[in-house]
Amino acid sequence: MNRCISLLAPIFVSISFSVNAFADFQNPHPNVDFKVFQFPRDAMPRIDGDTSDWEIVPDDYTYGTGLLNDTEDGHGVEIDREDLDVKVTVGWVKGMNRLYFLYEAHDDFWDFERTNPRGYLNDIFEIAVDGDRSGGPFILNPKILPPDNKDQTSPEFLENHIRFAGVHAQNYHIYTPPVNNAWVLVWGAQPWIGEFPYSNYAFSHNLKHGESGKLILECWITPFDYAPFDRPEDAVETELEVDMEIGLSWSILDFDGDKRDGHYNLAHDVQMVKDASYLLPFRLAPIEPSLQPDLKAEWTFKILNVDAGKVSFHDESIGQITSWKWDFGDGTTSNEQNPIHDFGPGVRKMITLEVTGPKGSSKRTRYWDVITK
Repeated sequence: MNRCISLLAPIFVSISFSVNAFADFQNPHPNVDFKVFQFPRDAMPRIDGDTSDWEIVPDDYTYGTGLLNDTEDGHGVEIDREDLDVKVTVGWVKGMNRLYFLYEAHDDFWDFERTNPRGYLNDIFEIAVDGDRSGGPFILNPKILPPDNKDQTSPEFLENHIRFAGVHAQNYHIYTPPVNNAWVLVWGAQPWIGEFPYSNYAFSHNLKHGESGKLILECWITPFDYAPFDRPEDAVETELEVDMEIGLSWSILDFDGDKRDGHYNLAHDVQMVKDASYLLPFRLAPIEPSLQPDLKAEWTFKILNVDAGKVSFHDESIGQITSWKWDFGDGTTSNEQNPIHDFGPGVRKMITLEVTGPKGSSKRTRYWDVITK
């Protein structure tokens, strides 16, 4: 294995698939607006197993048992909620490339005392995510390795696993709950994505093996457009932005003693666990209007030419705005919403944007932020 790994050059491998990769998958929920709740920065959830942080999330961001389908073990969509009943809520915070999950599950038989080399004899909450929706297989690549290849020591298998598995989309098998165990089995070649600072988790439960009860899991994960097996420093995180769509789905592997009782999944196709073409489009929502201030001035900037001191400014204020006034700190002003200004060399010590609207006015001043040569 070491000989095989040593041959791998530390380069960015661009893996992309045609848009047609999504053509064969029919979304089983065409009337559901799957979306990810945006937490305000001053109200992001603390990962401690306490669900009170999530009370600000409206109900239409939560997805329950009624959307699942047991596609392997015979239950179909007729799921007995006395047997298994789950709720999943997904969130994000603008400026942080993280997806937050709240998983609440009631099971009539929690199974978490046994495991095997494949990690499947434990109740599992499985998340698959494709941050840039590139689609296509991301565990076994049929162009490289036949899916029925079982020789995990062959050079072909190792090459496929290291260069391909989990590189452009990721799969997390989360043990519910973990007992004498890691919290997650990363089905891919990047075990580091299951560790802080790339993910974090907390559980709340009073469960005993073989008994019924409720489990709460809070966690966040980082989606990656490119995740090499041994070089987290070269990884490319998915840049999360308002209104972009990501590929996402989950499944629940429910074990009851000596048998698996179900494989319930949101995509209604178990291919979702290894092929991102079967993931559902989740939209990253803006902050709910009820959680926004009536009016707040905010702005960002980009230096276009550092030698000439040319800077563009972008208004990111919140609320209904009728006028803008920029004071550039050099005796000049602008009433444009997104002006470009020539400063010349030096540190601009104080730049202010004042916005006004029906709800009043708001100012945002930044000191020593804009520096040109």
